[in-house]
Amino acid sequence: MKLRLLLLSLFCSVFVARGDDFEAREFSADGAKLPYRLLQPANIEAGKKYPLVVFLHGAGERGDDNKAQIKHGAPLFAKPESREKFPCFVLAPQCAKDKKWAEMDWGGTTGTAPEDPGPVQKLLLGAMDALVQEFAIDPDRIYVTGLSMGGYGAWDLITRHPGKFAAAVPVCGGGDKTKAALAKGVPVWAFHGLADNVVLPVRTQDMVAGVRAAGGKAAHTEYPGVQHDSWTYAYAEPNLLPWLFAQRRGQPAQKMALAVSQYTALAMPPENVFPGAGPLQQGAWFQKLWMVRRVQFSKDKAGEQRPVVFFGDSITQGWSDGQNDLAKDFPNFTVANRGISGDTSRGLRYRLKEDVIDLHPRAVSLLIGTNDLALGGTPAQVIDNIKAIVAELEKQNRNVRIVINLVMPRGPQAGKFPEKIRELNALIEDFAKKNGRIVICDTWALFDDGTGSCKKAEFPDMLHPNKAGYAKWKAALEEAFGKLKL
Repeated sequence: MKLRLLLLSLFCSVFVARGDDFEAREFSADGAKLPYRLLQPANIEAGKKYPLVVFLHGAGERGDDNKAQIKHGAPLFAKPESREKFPCFVLAPQCAKDKKWAEMDWGGTTGTAPEDPGPVQKLLLGAMDALVQEFAIDPDRIYVTGLSMGGYGAWDLITRHPGKFAAAVPVCGGGDKTKAALAKGVPVWAFHGLADNVVLPVRTQDMVAGVRAAGGKAAHTEYPGVQHDSWTYAYAEPNLLPWLFAQRRGQPAQKMALAVSQYTALAMPPENVFPGAGPLQQGAWFQKLWMVRRVQFSKDKAGEQRPVVFFGDSITQGWSDGQNDLAKDFPNFTVANRGISGDTSRGLRYRLKEDVIDLHPRAVSLLIGTNDLALGGTPAQVIDNIKAIVAELEKQNRNVRIVINLVMPRGPQAGKFPEKIRELNALIEDFAKKNGRIVICDTWALFDDGTGSCKKAEFPDMLHPNKAGYAKWKAALEEAFGKLKL
C-alpha cells in the first residue's frame, strides 16, 4: 500500500482551486459565526435557477482560516470543464477545530447520532437557507457531499432533513445505521476504500444497506486496496457529476452508468491512479467488464488460496470461457484465472495486489503486452511494467515461481505487429535470463506460422486461440511448470 500511495502521489494530476474561484464569506446567527467559501456559476443567466452543492470537508481541514476546506474534493466543481457542463453554486463551510458536522463517534463499527445535531450543523442549515434567498438557486436541486468527517455530515443531514436534498455523495464516512431508513427518499452514491482503517468500510456498508432495506436507492462503490484517501478516487469518477446533477428532489432516482448490478459497483479508478506508463483501455465495455470480473475475483478469493494464478488479458480470460476449462486442464493444481479481456500491463500492475498477491500464489503464469502494442504502447513501457510486477511478486514471496509467456503472434495489421512483438519478446527473454528465477514459455515460436502471424486453424479470429491452441499452450506450460518443479 505504501508503494501505491507513492505512485499515486507521483502520477496524479491535481487541480487546485484558486482562492478567487471560491469567494470568502461568513454566516452569522445568534452571535455564532460560520466561515464559508462560495463558488458561483461562471455565467449566471437572468431568469435561470442553478443547483447548490453543499461540500463538507474532513477533520484535517478544520480551523478558522476559511481556506483549508477547499483543499480536497471541492476543486472538482471549479474545474473549467465542470463549470461549463455543470454550472452550480458550491457552499464549502469550514468547521471549527473542536467541532464536527455530526456529533457522533467515528471509530469502531457503529455509532449513535444524538438528538441534537450540534451548533455547527444548525449554522450550516442557516447558511444554506440564506443562500437560497440571496441567489437564483433551485430548491429542488440541492446536493450534499463530504469526505471522512464530511461523509458523516452528509449521512447525518440526509437522515435528519431528507426533504431538503436531491441527492447525496458521502465519501469514506458513516452514520447511525438505525436512522438510515430515514434517508430512503434521497438518492445516494457512497464511496469507501476497502483497506480504510480510519473509518471502517462497514460504516458505509451499514448505511447503504439500511437505505436499500427501506426501499431507497443507494449506490455503493468500494475500492479494493484503497485506504482512507478514497476521496482521491471518488471525486475523479467520470460518472459522478452527470449522475449527481441528474437528480431532482421529489423525482425517481436516476441510475448511474456502468453499474455491476442495479445499485452496486466496484468502479475502475481514473487513469492517473494507475502506476507506470503506457496505455489503458478506456471504453465503457471494458470498464463494465473490469468491474464485473473484479467483483467476482473478490468473491472467489477465500476459496482460491495458494493457487497457480494465470494473470493476463483476454487470451487468459478465454481459458475459462465454458468451451475451455483451465481447472480441468491443470487438475493437479488449484488454479485462479485472473485475466480480463482488453487489459494492459499497466492495468495488471494496478490490480496485482488484490487479484494475485492476496491469493498467496504458489506460481504465476503471466501473459501480457499485445493490447499495449495495439493501443500505441511501446515494448519499453511493457517490459518496465512486467519488471515491476515481478519485483512486487518476489518482494511478497521470494519463493513464488514465475512463468512469463512470450507475446503470441497475431494476425497481420498493417505489418506493425510482428516487429513490435519480436522486440518486446526479446526484452522479456533478456530480463528472464538476468533474473535467473523466471522460466520463459515460448508462445511466440509455438504459434508463429513462419511469417510473424498466427495460424487461422488455431486462432480463428487471428488473435485468440481456440481449443486446439489452448491444448498446445497447455503442453508448453506443463513443460515450464516442470522446470519450476511445481
